[in-house]
This record gives sequence, C-alpha cells and structure tokens, in this order.
Amino acid sequence: MARSRGKFTPIKSFGLKKKLNEKFWSKDMSLDREVRGNLIQISTDLVDGLDMKIEIEDIIFTGSLAYYNWSRYSDIDLHILVDYLEINKDYDLVQKYLESVKKIWNTNHDIIIKGYPVEVYFQDVSDENSSSGQFSVLKDKWLVKPHPGNFRPDEQLIKKKSIGYIKEIDELEMDIESGETWDDIEDRFVKLWKKIKQSRKTSLKKDGEFSIENLVFKLLRRNGYIEKLINLKTKAYDKQYTLK
Repeated sequence: MARSRGKFTPIKSFGLKKKLNEKFWSKDMSLDREVRGNLIQISTDLVDGLDMKIEIEDIIFTGSLAYYNWSRYSDIDLHILVDYLEINKDYDLVQKYLESVKKIWNTNHDIIIKGYPVEVYFQDVSDENSSSGQFSVLKDKWLVKPHPGNFRPDEQLIKKKSIGYIKEIDELEMDIESGETWDDIEDRFVKLWKKIKQSRKTSLKKDGEFSIENLVFKLLRRNGYIEKLINLKTKAYDKQYTLK
C-alpha cells in the first residue's frame, strides 16, 4: 500500500546544524579513531573480495555526516576511489561492474556505526564530487573542509515537486496491481526514472548538494519511493513471465 501523499519525513531535516555530528567528529574536526579504522577495513575487505585486482586510491567519507546537514535520516557515504581505466580500458564495462558490486554489497550488508548505516560507493578518480564536506579516511585529513552556512530548504517547492513524482509512482503501482505488465509500463517507467535521475544530476552540477532536485530525490528516498519505483520494475517484469 502506498503512503498517503504529502506525509513525509520532515523536510526541515535538510536544514543545517550548528556543529558536526559529535559521534564522528571531535572539536578539532578530526575523525573518531575507531570509526576510521572500521571504514578502512570495510573498504579493503570489499575490494580484496573481488575477482580482479583493484588498487584503492583513496577512501572518502562524504555526504551529510561530513557536513552540517546531518540528521537521524543520514547514512555514512563511503566512496572508494579507484582508477577505472587502470582496471580495464573499457570504462563503461568497469562502471557497470562496480555498480553491480556496490548494489550487491549494500543489499547484503547491514553495518551500523554510531547509529548510522554504511553505504559504499565506487568513484572514479576523474569524477567530480560536489559535496561540501569530503574527508580522506586513508590520508586522515579533510579534502573539502565543511563550513557552516545559513541554508533553509524551500519546503513548499520541495513538497510540490515530490508529490508530482509520488503521484506518478503510485499510479504505476496501481496499474501493475490491476494487471498491467512490464511491456505495458516500460516506457513510462524508463521516462520517469530517467527524469528523476537526470534532474538530480543536472541540479547537483549546477547548484550543488542543496539544489532543489537533489533534496527532492533525498525526500523520495527517505520515504521509500525510490525503492518502491525500482521494485515496481521487477514486479511488472516477473508478472509478465509468470504462468499460472
């Protein structure tokens, strides 16, 4: 059953705190020693378990827990920095492989550090990261040192855009429940998913992590709608090829 439209986890949670999360950062903004050790071990274990040799260039702690917009909805964004072209000259092949590795790892593991779940990502050395806080776990220093600001989220605009997406996702769900299959909804799904991802990517590049479309994406994810949309694809596909 879909959530009622308009009932969100608080949009105010996107606002800025006066200081970094004390569970991770000391007064001099250094990372907790035990946390650092665990993040290094998690990253090296993941890479060592792969079928190919990959050299870790860096391990970066980023996202809201490395900035002043952390909340109880945050997770630990752990970026494993590697050189895709050193792995294989086919960049797209490496990207797809590591994306698959990331998804499987995040699905199979439920590691909680100081009350926050760990989410791992692979990042190519050539990729730009627009985050306002980036800490090198390997080098034990800030790459982008966070500075507090006066940001306030535009709650009405975020809510308006989110409701539009939620309506489309709910309609897809209802159509599948009423008998439509993957062939019936594929074009709509692809168009919607592409719109959500592309809007976020464009806004991140233009206005950074506090861009409206990025906050809309985060709100959808926090309320389960990104996961729901992805699951609808599987549900419709399975339904199409199931024989009773």
